[in-house]
Amino acid sequence: MMKMKLTRWGTMLVLASMFLAACSGLSPQATATPDSETVEDVTPLVNATGKAVPAEYSRLSITVPGVVNEILVSEGDQVNEGDVLLRLKGKEDLAAAISAADFEVTAAQKALDDLYKNADDAKTQTQEAIAVQEKLVRDARYQLDNFTPPQMQSKMSATEALAWAKQRLDAAYAAFAPYKYYSETDDTREDRKEDYDDAQADYNAAVKRLQYETELATTQANLQKALDDYAIWKDGPDPKDMAVAQARLDNAEAALVAAQAKLVDLELRSPFSGTVSEVNVRQGEWINPGQPVLVIADLANLQVETTDLNEIDAARVKVGNPVIVTFDALPGVQVGGVVKSIAPKASEGSGVNYTAIIELNDLPDLLRWGMTAFVDIEVGD
Repeated sequence: MMKMKLTRWGTMLVLASMFLAACSGLSPQATATPDSETVEDVTPLVNATGKAVPAEYSRLSITVPGVVNEILVSEGDQVNEGDVLLRLKGKEDLAAAISAADFEVTAAQKALDDLYKNADDAKTQTQEAIAVQEKLVRDARYQLDNFTPPQMQSKMSATEALAWAKQRLDAAYAAFAPYKYYSETDDTREDRKEDYDDAQADYNAAVKRLQYETELATTQANLQKALDDYAIWKDGPDPKDMAVAQARLDNAEAALVAAQAKLVDLELRSPFSGTVSEVNVRQGEWINPGQPVLVIADLANLQVETTDLNEIDAARVKVGNPVIVTFDALPGVQVGGVVKSIAPKASEGSGVNYTAIIELNDLPDLLRWGMTAFVDIEVGD
């Protein structure tokens, strides 16, 4: 048997024919019985009204308040993804803020780098100081170890020996002074001069001993300081200094990112390639975040969105069902399509209606966003 697909008008013609046939059956006239009868299967249809809409469109708004400085597009313009569509005032101030923040990042990074460099330099210097001081310690100890103090001073400390020798020297000088201008052959002068020379020798020995001990103590202290300094720098910069320098760098980088983000926020960019369908703002106008200012649509990919598919018919429709679409504004144009999706929730408004999206097989040349469409969906038996 032959299977027919009927549109809305085809269905009405079938019903009218059936009505006329029934009326003729009431006539008293005899009707000849046909020799054969052809039975035609009618494909069940669900009818709905819809409208043409882009497969992708977006009402764009800015994220920060401000005054419109530039509108870079007009309605009907083709734009690419990422194109700047609109720009607010304040770019110059933010550019200066970005420059200042970038300079601070550079300075903070240098300060942190200098900490590491200075730590390396300090580590090298302390290693060199350790080597020098170790040699000085060895030399000072050698001098002290090879110095033999006078027997009378051997049981005294260096400071005690120096005090004793100084007292003895002063006494010897006091005894010698009255005779220093006497003849060198004078016995008393000679005796006092000998005592004075002995006291001077003891004093010189005490001074040298104290000097050697002081040199040893000094070099040992310097060696210990070099060792302590090495302990500070061997693992790098001081952790406290590093923490401060790193915090400064982090703050500078955050300030730079914030300034750059503010500059980005001054610009409205296209989220995808398409056509500027609406411009709802003027240059010099104050706009608020969330306020729709532009509409971008992909008009190269229109589809049909139903507006009155009731719940009974929606229950019969399945994704993938074939569809025939006609348009009020395009007489004689008939386009095939397929059910792409069905909304899981009823639309807002009066009645219980579900939105079905129809993907068109072909796009009529004169089809425009918002044109009314009539949809015949084949739902099977």
